[in-house]
Amino acid sequence: MKSNIVIVGLDYEYNLKVSKSLAELTDLYFLDVKEYINYALFSRSDMLEKCGVEYLEKQETSAIKGCSNFENSIICIPCEYFLKNRMYENFYEGSHIIYLYFSKSKLKKVAETIKENSYLPIDLIVFEDRDLELKNVSNLKICVGNKTIKTVANEIINFVKGKR
Repeated sequence: MKSNIVIVGLDYEYNLKVSKSLAELTDLYFLDVKEYINYALFSRSDMLEKCGVEYLEKQETSAIKGCSNFENSIICIPCEYFLKNRMYENFYEGSHIIYLYFSKSKLKKVAETIKENSYLPIDLIVFEDRDLELKNVSNLKICVGNKTIKTVANEIINFVKGKR
């Protein structure tokens, strides 16, 4: 039985808002994978400097795989982690994978307001490939458009409950 809901898409900040709303509406645990990795690898910069990039990536992979073992959770995961090395395969069995889709033009506007350490500018360059891959590995693609966060969250709940 699938007890988790994985939220993925190219606008991570928006995905976090939907995930938090969804967790409140369902009383499920909320897991921000990015924060979890930062917690699990408490000193990423030291690890990178002392152990190298290969070791750091191995530890990140291990932490992400650990997230797939959570139960009764809303899991918000950055696209770059989800797609890297087909990490999504770890979530198939126990999770409903929901792709929150924004058009390329909408994402370009978002990219103008984001922090430097975002992958969104890269995702925009390869938008068509990312969109296709996310669509192919998800159970549901929601075109966000101008929907409210609560509307998107309710759409996810209805899908999980089988009402869609």
